[in-house]
Amino acid sequence: MKFRKNTRFVAILLLAIFFLLIMALLKVIDNSYSYSSSLTTLEDRWTVSLNDDVLKTSSVLHEVNIPVINEGDSLVLTRTIPYISGNSCCLYFFTKHATVDVYVGKDLIYSYGRDIYEKYRECPDRFNCVSLTGSHSGNRLKVVLTGTRRASFSSLSEFVLGSRVDILSYHLLQNSVSIFSGIFLSVLGLILIIISPYMYIYHDRELRLFFSGLTSFLLGLFILGQYGLIDMLINNPHANSVAEYASFVCIPISITGYLFSVFPKRSRPLFQLMFLYNIAFFIVLFILNNHNIIKFSDVTTYIQGSIIIQSIIAIILMYREREHFFTSDDHNTTSDLFFILGLLAFMIFAISDIFVYDYHKYKSNSGNIFLYGSGFTFGALLFVSCLIISYLFYSIYNNNYASMKRQMVDLAYTDPLTGLANRARCEQIMQVISNEHSLYTIFSIDLNKLKVVNDTYGHHEGDRLLMGFSTILTNCFWDANLIGRMGGDEFIVILLDEQASHCTKRIHEFYALLSEWNRKEQVFQYSASYGYAYSYEVPNSSAQEVYMLADSRMYEMKKEHQQNKEMGVPFHA
Repeated sequence: MKFRKNTRFVAILLLAIFFLLIMALLKVIDNSYSYSSSLTTLEDRWTVSLNDDVLKTSSVLHEVNIPVINEGDSLVLTRTIPYISGNSCCLYFFTKHATVDVYVGKDLIYSYGRDIYEKYRECPDRFNCVSLTGSHSGNRLKVVLTGTRRASFSSLSEFVLGSRVDILSYHLLQNSVSIFSGIFLSVLGLILIIISPYMYIYHDRELRLFFSGLTSFLLGLFILGQYGLIDMLINNPHANSVAEYASFVCIPISITGYLFSVFPKRSRPLFQLMFLYNIAFFIVLFILNNHNIIKFSDVTTYIQGSIIIQSIIAIILMYREREHFFTSDDHNTTSDLFFILGLLAFMIFAISDIFVYDYHKYKSNSGNIFLYGSGFTFGALLFVSCLIISYLFYSIYNNNYASMKRQMVDLAYTDPLTGLANRARCEQIMQVISNEHSLYTIFSIDLNKLKVVNDTYGHHEGDRLLMGFSTILTNCFWDANLIGRMGGDEFIVILLDEQASHCTKRIHEFYALLSEWNRKEQVFQYSASYGYAYSYEVPNSSAQEVYMLADSRMYEMKKEHQQNKEMGVPFHA
């Protein structure tokens, strides 16, 4: 028990150190980076209009109370472009479910979303980067944002002016923790998915590693999509949106899959039902999304509600199985404990983010344009880390259990004195070769004079005689399929096919070894009687009957030894 507590403490400590090191590294990178030019945040002097009605003039942008923008609503922002030093720079801002048109004077210099909306009936979120030049300084800047769905957005992002390289660096550094977490989780998930078939086939026959990898990959993909990294890499906002929403819908699939693979039978059917429901829901929604009937973004609220309901059900089921997780006196309890803690933490952080997002979207003046994903990101990292630690503890437990099981099997089928197979094992092997109907030879070998040695020199010398004789058998019949002790002074050797084709040669080697050991032995002398029989000598019979034939031949030799002894003929080997 003390060992288990220590390992749990060490695992938690290592997890905390890992997070601290990552945060420290990202902080160092953030503080050490220097921009090539100054970044200007355009905060004030904005005029904001909604559907031709002026909301604010010459105001600070984040102080403007933006109502919920629905499909077809147009929000227009205008101001004067400040002085731009150098040949070119970029205007950077973020939009949610809105088409974007940017004018300098009367010239349209940037447009986003209209073609995507006409084709897919949705306009994905995007980090916009609009090119401006020095000639635009002092001109009137006009940004038109048009909603493409119900409750598209309810606030505005900051507008930042700077070089393209600095804008990209600014975006990456502002969201460095989340972007790094997304990349880390995605890569880790792919690695776990790739190695999971090997682990399943050759090790634990468990799906938990696969579902751990799938969960990690989906969480990472969702985070990367949420922060627009896929769009930045391939310049395809629609693909970024599909990856973001599809991964979000699939996360319950991987988690419920993991749950039904680790939970006891009593709760497993319910988790299997949830697993199948999530798969069916994703397939239907994916088809509807591809045919532009219902988009992922149209059912975001329903998806969030489904996740919350399933989370509550999972918590109730885990509470019902608390005895399984906390009273089982084995090392696997640690594995289950880390999994439960990670899942609960992730549920808390994810559900908190959902409530915060919806609150700011519909109730708060700050709106939903800002990414409320830090809790989800931290919860995802914590959850996946706990999954990995859980699997490590599970693997350690399984390896220990398998080793203990092998030791028990060895004890059950091994003669404790000689280390050879015992009678139970010998009979088991004979049953196997009988069923296979293969060619084989069975030797029945009897160690002579064991009782005499026991009575004359004591049982310790008798044991030494048995152990020495077992070594002789092992050295002579090194390629045998079985060498066993049937009991007392009776031994058996089984040779298959080619090994059995030179029995006479083997017998000569056997007696040569006996003679060699006798020259070195000072207390007693080794002597043995043998008999062997081929499987084809007893056609359509069991190996037990072949052994009986070999045993009868051994007793004939033993009888011959006894007659020689009565006639005064010495016979050691």
